[in-house]
Amino acid sequence: MKKLGRQFAVADIHGCVKTFKKLVIEGISLQKDDTLFLLGDYVNKGPDSKGVIDFIFELRDQGFGVKCLRGNHEQYLLDGLHHFHDIPAFLLRGGDATLASFGVKSIEAIPVIYLSFIESLPFYFELEKYLLIHAGLNFNLPDPYTDHFSMLNIREMAVDFEKTGGRRIIHGHVPTPHPEIARAISMKNDHFSIDAGCVYDQYPGLSHLVALEIETEKLYIQPKID
Repeated sequence: MKKLGRQFAVADIHGCVKTFKKLVIEGISLQKDDTLFLLGDYVNKGPDSKGVIDFIFELRDQGFGVKCLRGNHEQYLLDGLHHFHDIPAFLLRGGDATLASFGVKSIEAIPVIYLSFIESLPFYFELEKYLLIHAGLNFNLPDPYTDHFSMLNIREMAVDFEKTGGRRIIHGHVPTPHPEIARAISMKNDHFSIDAGCVYDQYPGLSHLVALEIETEKLYIQPKID
């Protein structure tokens, strides 16, 4: 029987490709029978959004299992691509750094392979015990899976296990100091953020990227090096 690999989740890389690479290569030592789930926000704010996506492509090309979700910052880029009036919102949220990493002046000038990748990103993954999502779900709705805006942007929720099939929720989007992330995991919270605010140097306790080994709930912590 083929050995089942590990499953990891990482959120909110925001262009910090050096930190991301160090976490994946040295921190968790990703193997080809592992699965790496990325919970969105690859772009904006940080120094090398293009490099983050290039590393994702490189891992996939080498045969690593990498599954990627959409984050609100990918949605800002797509909104700006499709609607002229949404371009200022993309730029104000760090989109200027994304364009600079591609060496372009406009979203439509980003090579199509990257735009197609972003367009293809789903909103959530269902695992046996967990729901992986960028931000969360609006449980006030009969079917929270229809509310894509909340999936990318919500910051507070009371999990309805009937609507998640008994699954706890692992998400990003809410920058959280890594000791608080570890505490939420140890307390078996019904949902918890694994966004350790990698791109935020100005806030105490952030500026880290973390990977959660899902089965063991072990947390791997990488300080920002970008």
